[in-house]
Amino acid sequence: MPQTRQYRVAIQTFGCKLNQAESESMARDFSECGYALVEPHEAADIYVVNTCTVTAEADRKVRQWLRAARNRSPEALLVSVGCGAARPESGISSLSDLAVDNTRKHAIVDVVKEHLVSMGVRPSPRVVPPDVERPLRTRATLKVQEGCSTQCAYCIVPSVRPDELSVPLEEVVRAATARVAEGYRELVLTGTKVGTYRDGEAGLAELLRAVLAVPGNARIRLSSLQPQELTDALLDLWENSRLCPHFHLSLQSGSDSVLKRMGRAYSLRQYDDAVASIRMRAPGCAITTDVIVGFPGETREEFEESLKYCDAIGFARIHVFPFSPRPGTRAASMMGRICGPELQRRKEAMNEVARQSLDRYARSWLHRQVEALWEGHHRGRPDVWSGTTGNYLHVLCESNDYLHNRLETVVPVDIEGDRVWVRR
Repeated sequence: MPQTRQYRVAIQTFGCKLNQAESESMARDFSECGYALVEPHEAADIYVVNTCTVTAEADRKVRQWLRAARNRSPEALLVSVGCGAARPESGISSLSDLAVDNTRKHAIVDVVKEHLVSMGVRPSPRVVPPDVERPLRTRATLKVQEGCSTQCAYCIVPSVRPDELSVPLEEVVRAATARVAEGYRELVLTGTKVGTYRDGEAGLAELLRAVLAVPGNARIRLSSLQPQELTDALLDLWENSRLCPHFHLSLQSGSDSVLKRMGRAYSLRQYDDAVASIRMRAPGCAITTDVIVGFPGETREEFEESLKYCDAIGFARIHVFPFSPRPGTRAASMMGRICGPELQRRKEAMNEVARQSLDRYARSWLHRQVEALWEGHHRGRPDVWSGTTGNYLHVLCESNDYLHNRLETVVPVDIEGDRVWVRR
């Protein structure tokens, strides 16, 4: 008979909020099957890394983490799952004892168990008093959709998550109800293309309406949308104060000609219309975005156009990515690659616009009331708490009270880099 023992499992997540949602689901599955969850930096018997392969830098970070885990616990089982594990070119699977792609990710516990049994061991069940179990986070990330079949020129995602699938509405509502009952104060609905959600006749607006009907006071945040996915029916729901006044609206470039070469399904005029519709229904809300600099063939004039556009929109945050060629995508073979000092210059220039945009947006909220969810101590300081407001400001306050997982009204009073100090 196989030897019985309880195994310690650490789960590390890279990449998007969809990965975060899937990691949370994996953590629950492991815990329910008798595994002991530990933090990713701690010694473990099994390390599961949920990978991202959207850029070469993402691949590099995963490989680096796997090597560090091997050095920390040489005898541990290293399991890579998800997008990077599905691509041999990433070099991730060769550093892993097991590589599990997205089609088997949902069965990760069974895959690991089969491997352990083949080695002559069996994880033992554990009994934990109900009052000992705590939510891993103050917010729960729920997967409502996955997959993308749109072939944007630069994107590897359709190669690793090609099938667009939506989680049944009733299943999402059950999960939301369970998370609220467990004490989570924020629910994040996420997917590869959340705006394409469809369950029969129900679209994203109907899904949000159903989640808003879940009893409790947890606030609800929606992950990334594209301009063409916004509808009046969807935006009208922001009359409900439980919906976070925050939209992550994908841009990628502030140049129409670059957007066309990227294969994006919108123009800057359509993007402007989407921003105007958002601000009409949710005044003062945060609009955040992603921008790629140095797309193949991007002229200096096109980059300056993008720079000015991003500066003028008034984003709350801009996530800046230098172009990273992904093998097999159309952009990987495009002429006019920007690299070296010029790519770095463009990255720094766009990051400066991002910094100024955040500063302007944060200052617009000084001495105004906002709602913050306190998440933990800041950099280990027991007297400083960090949290996030509904409109996605990262806030700090000094307090000796225990604030973890508390939602409360605060007033921003000062700005320090990308953080805002508040008064309770």
